[in-house]
Amino acid sequence: MCHLFPPPILNPILTFVVCILIAVPASQGDGDVDEQYKSCNGSQSCGNLQYIRYPFWGNNIRPQYCGRQGFELQCRDNDYATILIGHQSFRVLEINNTHPIMRIVIADYLGRDCLESLRESSISDPLFNYTEKVRNLSLFYDCSGDFSSQLGKNSYSCTSEGGVGIRSFYTIDNYDDSRLHNLSNSCSRVIKVPIQPTRPNILYLTEGKLIEALNQGFEVRYVADDMRCSTCTSSQSGGICGSNQSSDEFSCFYPPRHGMHLRPSISVLSLQIF
Repeated sequence: MCHLFPPPILNPILTFVVCILIAVPASQGDGDVDEQYKSCNGSQSCGNLQYIRYPFWGNNIRPQYCGRQGFELQCRDNDYATILIGHQSFRVLEINNTHPIMRIVIADYLGRDCLESLRESSISDPLFNYTEKVRNLSLFYDCSGDFSSQLGKNSYSCTSEGGVGIRSFYTIDNYDDSRLHNLSNSCSRVIKVPIQPTRPNILYLTEGKLIEALNQGFEVRYVADDMRCSTCTSSQSGGICGSNQSSDEFSCFYPPRHGMHLRPSISVLSLQIF
């Protein structure tokens, strides 16, 4: 007797083959997660800036899902990194991953001793806060009268953009002699810049080396999901901190699970059919 249809016993085999074909596309999401884990695992560098990790990212450093919005770095000619905080650009000198602290310097101030034509700079961003060590350095420009006897080491000279020499003075707020705080009425311009009064910086300022002092930068504390990130990277979880690139919500990328992905081959499918 001739059967027009395959025997019933083959139906489960065909069904099994169909299940394999359906299951293959479903594993692609896991592959994406594996790729995110691999991309964010470890740390990257930019010039002398080492160990760039969560929450920092950058188009030419590491993918956005490895960090969070507000922490984008720009690697300039693979020489140094900058970050935009508010509307001000800062050069990143150092990142401390153990304590969420970074040392930065205002990009516009680098290499300049006369800052009279620049606007004051201050950080007003919920993601970044000055550390307790940071003070304001008040710079007094084009002051009238003879303050040499009063200021002593706190005086220095600089050259404006027009090539004109300017008599200038400085004082570290809440650190120096209070007499220096009354100069503003005798000076054409007074601006305040953040500085960290470390021993080397005080020595630089004592010697009138304002550029060297400002180039040392100052510390800010950055705010990220420290608790959730610590849980993610614990020895029990073994994950890598990141984010959802669309919503910027915190994400934890886990190591690839070996043996969980379906990888059918032509030979296996042929064996099932025949």
